[in-house]
Amino acid sequence: MTEANNFFTIFTVKVFITGGTGFVGSHFIDYLLEKNFQIYALVRNLDLLKWLKGKDINFLKGDLFTIPPLPPDIKYVFHLAGLTRAYNKADYYTVNQQGTASLFQSLVTQKISPDKIIYLSSIAAVGPSSDGKAVNEDTRPHPITPYGRSKLKGEEESLKYKDNFSVSIVRVGAVFGPRDKDFLRYFSLMKKGILPVLSSSQRQLSLCYVKDLVRALYLCLHKELKSGEIINIANPKPYYWDEMGKTAGKILGKKLKVIKIPLPIVYLWALMAEAGGVITKKPSIFNRNKFTEMKQRGWVVDVQKAENKLSFQTQYSLEEATRETIQWYLKHNWL
Repeated sequence: MTEANNFFTIFTVKVFITGGTGFVGSHFIDYLLEKNFQIYALVRNLDLLKWLKGKDINFLKGDLFTIPPLPPDIKYVFHLAGLTRAYNKADYYTVNQQGTASLFQSLVTQKISPDKIIYLSSIAAVGPSSDGKAVNEDTRPHPITPYGRSKLKGEEESLKYKDNFSVSIVRVGAVFGPRDKDFLRYFSLMKKGILPVLSSSQRQLSLCYVKDLVRALYLCLHKELKSGEIINIANPKPYYWDEMGKTAGKILGKKLKVIKIPLPIVYLWALMAEAGGVITKKPSIFNRNKFTEMKQRGWVVDVQKAENKLSFQTQYSLEEATRETIQWYLKHNWL
């Protein structure tokens, strides 16, 4: 056991987390609980704890605009909450930008002085890659969707406080793993023996298995990072969409039939899904913004800085991560 691990085992360290009931947040809390951290999780509804139910967690009822009183000795803050789908553009900015500003203002008002604050952002905030060249932390941001622009605004709100606190921003690639519903629909097609691909040229993207991400977040606590530092997290190897599909098909034991779908058909599908979300009052996972992301030639990020600054390396191959995810889906009757 390292000296740092000895420290965290002997002394109870208090961590405040937003977005703990979500996909990434719940995995991260599980990880921290294993290391004996004392968790304070912000939740809007104490009756909807999802994956956190029954665990040794201090639940604080509230939201980003009504932060309840926090313990004065909170050591770390992880801002993982974010809106990834919405009926209208304004909602993205309300949560991802204004909510972030409200969180920081509340920390100032309550005179909370954490050692570090980590804001979880997305590569959507910097925008797609082009000409086969990966974007890095110094790439000029060029987000192309309301979600991406709102996450960039959230980063900017965080950086306003980099002289007040030690602030780090983690931009992550497309995250998948157990409990995730975004990739579930894609895997469900593999189970039916269907591999959909865009009829135009192949698209590459940087993927990140959720267990690799939570370990990267944890490493942010142990490394000396300059306040305002931005770090990309993803698997260093970019993948084509059909590589993931073929991997899933192999794991499921399915012989996949490749179906090429023209972009206009995909757009029509997105439009219909979005309209269906309005009718059911549940924002659709697939919509015109997602179509805009899908048609880009690449979402590839350079992760060399994560290796240099955090000594971070992914521990799961695409096959290992996909296998664990699919096995979890099957076990819980999601797939």
